[in-house]
Amino acid sequence: MQLWLAIGSGLTVAATTVGVVAFVRNNDEPAVRVQQVASSGAVSAGAARGVEAYWTAERMAKARPVGAPADPGEVAATGGAARTAKAYSGIPSVGALFFNNGAGDHYCTAAVVNSRSKRLIITAAHCIHGGKGRGYFKNIAFVPRYDRGKKPYGIWTARKMFVPKGWAKRSDPDLDFGFVSLHTKDGRRIQPAVGGGNKMAVNKGYVNIVNVTGYPSVRRDPRDRPIWCRTKTAKHSRFQIKMACNGFYGGVSGSPWLLNYNTKTHKGTINGVLGGYRRGGNVHWISYAAYFDKDVLKLRAYANDHA
Repeated sequence: MQLWLAIGSGLTVAATTVGVVAFVRNNDEPAVRVQQVASSGAVSAGAARGVEAYWTAERMAKARPVGAPADPGEVAATGGAARTAKAYSGIPSVGALFFNNGAGDHYCTAAVVNSRSKRLIITAAHCIHGGKGRGYFKNIAFVPRYDRGKKPYGIWTARKMFVPKGWAKRSDPDLDFGFVSLHTKDGRRIQPAVGGGNKMAVNKGYVNIVNVTGYPSVRRDPRDRPIWCRTKTAKHSRFQIKMACNGFYGGVSGSPWLLNYNTKTHKGTINGVLGGYRRGGNVHWISYAAYFDKDVLKLRAYANDHA
């Protein structure tokens, strides 16, 4: 598997071609830098205001989830009945990610991650970039703890987006993760504004207990509330993990898989984001995530340096 970084800026009208720093990995060898290309500037404050104005309450309510179509031919997970996700009021470091992918307004899930820049959120690559033959999405905005239309922390607009080049060039499901740096809001950056971000973990193996939280399809969850599930992960393939839990309909793409979730601080350590194989899964009871190794840390480091 190879990891190359592709970067975009979150313009309202059109995304600008920007810099690329490339990393390549062969088998289990650590990634190494192999080339660098010039980059463009950041999004103007005026463009960011336009994105924030675009996302009215009505547009958010009508946005559709992104995800694969359901396949009724799938069988239930083996090894016992899957758990069922529960609705709740959400947590500050996780929110709905709204965007326009050229085929209308959509949404996914994203989470704030700890970084030196204090600007970064993580999500699935397919929530910010269309993959092979396509580009970055437009009007990207993050709403922490979105709940039934409520926006307790406001709307945060994208400044730049970062996905692996392997995703941008060939829609590699093993590289279905990406970062977005956000503009400041009222003089603050996203990480301190929501009380801190989540840590990240790599190379933790395939079997772990995780808390997963996200924003499912309103059609399937008319209460329009986030959901959570505590469950065990398992190996799907060399670079994919999976979990079994009912209720993860479209919209949960990008949901963080949190190790060591603390119920008092409402934070944990992200060990994956819902995506990867079948863009996260095409049935609601089995979900997938790309396996996190050093590549995701290198992508975060680059995103942080260029946030």
